[in-house]
Amino acid sequence: MVAGALLAFIVVSLYAAFAFGFGLIKLAQENVRADQILVERMETLRAYNWSKISGGSYIPTNFVVGFSGTNGAWRGVLYTGTVAVAPPPTNESYTNSLRQVTVTLPSTSDAPRTRSMTTFVSQYGVATYKP
Repeated sequence: MVAGALLAFIVVSLYAAFAFGFGLIKLAQENVRADQILVERMETLRAYNWSKISGGSYIPTNFVVGFSGTNGAWRGVLYTGTVAVAPPPTNESYTNSLRQVTVTLPSTSDAPRTRSMTTFVSQYGVATYKP
């Protein structure tokens, strides 16, 4: 009877440990995918010229990306993000040639969380800055 109770306790403990471990792995995978999506959205800014970034209508403000996809079908967690392009929070003379881009990505999985990345885009770039 004692051995049966001990065996039951060990089995329940192992199940809880495995469930916790797999939950952590799932959360880590979702975090990595969220970071990949944020970086991907930020990297697309490199392809846009100044008129597309400052115009306000070329860059889509909302997007939906899945955790993984095959043959055009998304599976798993869906990430619905937003892209905001705004003037920078400063009153300097170069404000008209600078934009602040923020990509926000809330997660809708078991552990709700929000990630965001912010960068500044200059009209003339870093190497060819014209005051």
